[in-house]
Formats: sequence, C-alpha cells, structure tokens
Amino acid sequence: MLAAASLVMLSATTSAQAADTTPMDPNPGPVGSFAWKGFNWEKRFWAGAPQYNKAFDAANVSNPDAGGYVTLSLTNPTGSAPVGAEFQSTRQGFGYGTYSTTVAKDVSTLQKEVVWGCLFTYDPLATPGYNEIDLCEASAWGGGASYGESWPVTQAHGYWFDATKPPGQGNNTVVFNTTNDLVLTHKMVWEPGKLTFETFAGEGSGGTLLKRTVLQGTTVPVPAKEAIHFNLWVTGGGGGDPDHVKPESVVIRDFSFTPAASTTPTAGSPIKLTAANSKVKGVNSTTLKWTGATGSSVTLWMNGTPKTVPNTGSYVNKFKGGTTTSYKVCDAAACSEAVSVVT
Repeated sequence: MLAAASLVMLSATTSAQAADTTPMDPNPGPVGSFAWKGFNWEKRFWAGAPQYNKAFDAANVSNPDAGGYVTLSLTNPTGSAPVGAEFQSTRQGFGYGTYSTTVAKDVSTLQKEVVWGCLFTYDPLATPGYNEIDLCEASAWGGGASYGESWPVTQAHGYWFDATKPPGQGNNTVVFNTTNDLVLTHKMVWEPGKLTFETFAGEGSGGTLLKRTVLQGTTVPVPAKEAIHFNLWVTGGGGGDPDHVKPESVVIRDFSFTPAASTTPTAGSPIKLTAANSKVKGVNSTTLKWTGATGSSVTLWMNGTPKTVPNTGSYVNKFKGGTTTSYKVCDAAACSEAVSVVT
C-alpha cells in the first residue's frame, strides 16, 4: 500500500537554528523541531503505523546540516528491531499548487523490506481517502517471497481516494522502474481534479525526465488539513526479513511549495455561473449551471469549502434549513463570479 497513517502530534521542542537560509513562508506553521525551506517541521517521536513494529525515533531525523540538507536514517541498534524515521510539516492545509523535492538516494539499492515514503500529503481526518497524495514513494514491498515471487524495487506516482479499500481498489497509482541515479528531483502540480507528477534524474528539472504521470477525475483529492510528510520505514508484509534489515539513509536536499493562483474571480472570466433554488417538504434543491469551464472536472466552492465535481455544466446541492450559501466554480485557469443564494 502507499504511505500510511501517522497521527499529527507535535512535541514541545524548540525550533533548531538551521543552515538553510530560505525566507520563512508567511504561513510556516507552528514552531516544531526545526525550520527548513521556509516552513516549520516536527520530527516523529511517537510509535505507530506504518512501521511494522511501530518503532520511530526523532533522533533518526537530522537537523538541517551546513548545506541545508536533512537526513533520514533507518536504524537497527539491536540487530533485530529496526527503528524508522519520519518528519512532517507543522502547517496544515497546503492545498493546490506546485510541490518539489530533491533527494540523494539510489533507490534501486533499497533493501526489499524498506519503504522510502518520499514526499506525501496526508490528513488523518479527511475520509475516506485521508487526502493522501504520494509524489515519489519507492519500495519492493517485502520482495514477494511469501508469495513465491520476486518483486523489484519500484517507484510510484499516485493517490488514495478511498483508504477503506485495499491497494489497487482504493488508490490510483502508476508504478515505474527505478534507475541507479544518485540524485532525483520530483515535482507535483495539484489542481482541481488533476495531478501532474514528474521525476527527473539529477538536481532540478533540467535533467532527464524519467517519468511523467497525469491523473485526472473526480477521485483526485481536494484540499483539507493535509500536512507534508517524509518517512523511511520497514514493511512487515510481502515476505523478506523485516527484523534484520540493515541501516539505510536518505538525504533530502530541497523542498519547495508554490501555491496555485488565487481562486478569486478572474477578470473577464469565461466561466459564467447561475443558481436557482426550489424547496419541497423542507428540502432545498439549489441547481447550479455554468458554462465556459475547461477540463473533465471543476472545483465547486460552497461557502469557502471546495468540492471536485464533473464538468457537466450543472450540479444540484440539496440540504435542509434556511441559510445563505455562496457558490463559485473554478477550472485550472479561472473562476466564476460568486453567486449567493438565500434559502
């Protein structure tokens, strides 16, 4: 399965002084274990999933070094009880925009039981999919020996749309072969109803494009209170010998996030929205109709809350009670004017 749950728990540690000189974002999140690349981050110190034995240690995440790099270390101090590493942003709710990370690790050499949970978004309260988007996860998922098979280490671009369903049913994932590149750069653009993933060899996006994946549709996650995570852990499924994995490490050289353009109405927007309400036995039916939107899906904003819906040109919102509801429809380039309906 893709990178799994971890509770959002923040310690009372003081933010470390880092070599990284990136200016802090206007919304960096609460102070955590360290500041890095414009945001505050928390080292995981609590036990739990997805590590098979639930063991994590904050000491397995370094502070940014003199080059501004963060190292995650998978340790096994007793030789038979590995300990994972994870850190996450203290900010919640990044939302639509462009995410990028550069990582120093030859992922083709990962031990078959080890999972490199490269950048992923996650909100444990966003059901049913937990808002999880996985930019660059890599593993052999135990190697398959318990099934009489030999699975190679692969990478994946994808997301979960229903975490109550098993892998292959509740997620939309594209798996591709690893290379022996020592440095990889990964980029993701998250838009309403659309995710574009790119993985490049080397530092930055000027190297060889190894894989580009575009996933679209109504199951693409919508923004909630997702945090950004990086983790390195051991899976107990699929075979292998998880107790006796050897130490591994991954160096994260860079991270950046650029928010999408504002969802305020675009001047001269081609998207036109109208709304009409009817009421039967106390139930309101507000019929929204729009024209001019592009793409297979649009983002429907209702009182500031986004919902991805098919771009059919119409949507009916049913609810009870009297209220004032503001509606707006956006595609990847523009938004309609807001339309308010009093019921």
